Amino acid sequence: PYAGRGRTRTFGEQFEPELEALGFTTTFKWTKKPAEGIELARSLADSHDILCVIGGDGTVHEAVNGLMPNPIPLVVVPSGSGNDFSKLFPCPRTPRELVETIETGYGARLDVLNTGVRYCVNSIGLGFEALVTCKSRNIQRLSGVPLYLTAVFKALMSYDTPDLTIELPGGERITGPQLLVSIGNGVCAGGGFYLTPDARPDDGQLELCIVEPLSRRGILRLLPKALNGSHTGKPGVVMRSAPAVKISSTVPYHLHIDGEYLGEKRWELPISILEKSLPVLCRRDGHPRLHNELEKIT
Repeated sequence: PYAGRGRTRTFGEQFEPELEALGFTTTFKWTKKPAEGIELARSLADSHDILCVIGGDGTVHEAVNGLMPNPIPLVVVPSGSGNDFSKLFPCPRTPRELVETIETGYGARLDVLNTGVRYCVNSIGLGFEALVTCKSRNIQRLSGVPLYLTAVFKALMSYDTPDLTIELPGGERITGPQLLVSIGNGVCAGGGFYLTPDARPDDGQLELCIVEPLSRRGILRLLPKALNGSHTGKPGVVMRSAPAVKISSTVPYHLHIDGEYLGEKRWELPISILEKSLPVLCRRDGHPRLHNELEKIT
């Protein structure tokens, strides 16, 4: 109920009677604490045909982790602070759009990243990016880009560049200190930063954005370019596309998965792709950022 600084509670109270009035049998559950969405999704999956998430990226992340590895179709009504997942395709935003989306039954079968820690549907951030996510948790009354820009300035007060080993298929190894590594199944992270603008969540590939150590001034110069994806090709930025990646380190580093900050430690991340494993319903208008065309899901 707190996603989007409380907007989700209002949305939820509107959706439930609308759906029931139109003939849907619904089970409506609020999450009350972190990670509870995982158990709620898991408990509902066997007895329901579709899971609707009304909330932010964190709620989507928990739902996916509860549904995998054999998920029922998912539909997302974005009402969070960042809503990065909803930038992949047009999601329903009103009771009528939700009903039409379910009745039409079109959507996409998305890849899901298996990190060995949790499943990921949108993005993984290491180093500075994850530190920004950590700082954002204590900022009130802001959302989207303003929220994360404020968190960037907080993170700039004290950040490090951990030594990482990034192993890609074919034998390529990238080693040394890095400011951040962003791994995208989707295009956007942090409420509006297109760190992996060429990613497509249904193409069997993950996109990597690796940023080498920069000064505070260098970070501030690069940051605006990440808002539209024009940072690619700039000095100090390395982009890669691969079906898998393994990341390790001899020192602790910050980590987020789908915007959920998981802490700072020596994470070992063997990241693989479960191709086209998650059915997601969406509206048929707009311009989906997909490799394949929308298809009939239900």
